[in-house]
Amino acid sequence: MNSIEVKNLKKYYDKGSVKAVDDITFKVPKGARFGFLGPNGAGKTTTIRCIMGFLHKDAGEIYIQGEKIDPIKNVEYRNNIGYLPGELGLYKNMNAMQLFKHFMKLYDMEINWKYVEELSNRLELNLDRKMNELSKGNKQKVGVISALMGKFDILIMDEPTSGLDPLMQREFYQIVKERQEESNCTVFLSSHVLPEVENFCDQVAIIRNGKIIEISSVQELKDKSLKEFELDFTSNSAMNEFMSLLRNEYSGVSIKYSMGNHLLFTVPPKESRQLLKVISDTTWDGDFIIDFTIKHSSLDNIFMQYYKGGEIK
Repeated sequence: MNSIEVKNLKKYYDKGSVKAVDDITFKVPKGARFGFLGPNGAGKTTTIRCIMGFLHKDAGEIYIQGEKIDPIKNVEYRNNIGYLPGELGLYKNMNAMQLFKHFMKLYDMEINWKYVEELSNRLELNLDRKMNELSKGNKQKVGVISALMGKFDILIMDEPTSGLDPLMQREFYQIVKERQEESNCTVFLSSHVLPEVENFCDQVAIIRNGKIIEISSVQELKDKSLKEFELDFTSNSAMNEFMSLLRNEYSGVSIKYSMGNHLLFTVPPKESRQLLKVISDTTWDGDFIIDFTIKHSSLDNIFMQYYKGGEIK
C-alpha cells in the first residue's frame, strides 16, 4: 500500500495565470524515505500544502493510506500525519511545552512526554523559553519535535533542517531514522540540501517548474548518471595530450579541474567503459598515467544535470 499517492495534481495562482504545480503524479510507498527535490519556486511547498489541505487544488486526486480524500473536507486524516511546515507560525508568548500541549488538544492525541524530553535534550532545546526569545534554529527544533511527538504513521516535512547547524542536522536524521525503524512510519520530506537527502532517502522525485522530471531510487540515479574520473599523470605534457584526446573523441566529457599533473572530469555512462579501456591500455598506463579513480557522480551533479536540461540515459 502507498502511504501517499498524488494523481494529476494541478495548482495555479493569480486566476490561473501562474502555474505552480502542473499535472504531477507520484507515489510514496509505506515505510519509504522519500525525498522531494527542487529549488525554491519549483513547486515543492505548494504540493505539500495541497496534500495537507492548506491550499485548494485546481485538479487532481490525493490518496492517504490508500483512501481517496478531499483535503479540504476530510480534515481528520491529518491526525495521522506529523507535519512540519516550511514556514513556522508559532505563538510568540508560549514556551515550547505550552505549544506542544496546545497541539496535543488540536490533534486529539496522546503524547509520550518522556520522548519529548528526550528529543529536546538531543536537539539541545530549552523547553521553558518563549518563542519570541528563540533563534531561528531553535524555533525549527520546536517544529521538528511537534512533528515527531505523536505516534504518526506519516511524517511530512518541508525543508526540515532549515536553520539547523550541521551537528543538529545530523542528529535530526538520526532521530527520524530511529523513529522509522521502530514504527515503520513513512517519511516524505522536501529539500534542496542534496547531501542530506543522498545519505537518508531511498527514493527521490525531482521537480522543476512545477513538473516532475524524474522519480527514482538514489542508487538508480547514480548508476545511470555521469561518472567522475580523477587521474594523476607523470607530467603536465602527458596530461595535456590526454585532454586533447578527450576533446577530440568524447563529446560528452566535461573537464572540471586540471592543474599540474592532476585532472578531474565527468563523462556519460556510455562513454565511461570505452574510456576505461583507453586508460588501462599499455600505451597510457604506467608511462603516462600514474593512478586513477572512478566514482559515481554525487546527487548534486545529477540534480544539476536535470536543471541544466541535460539528459541522464
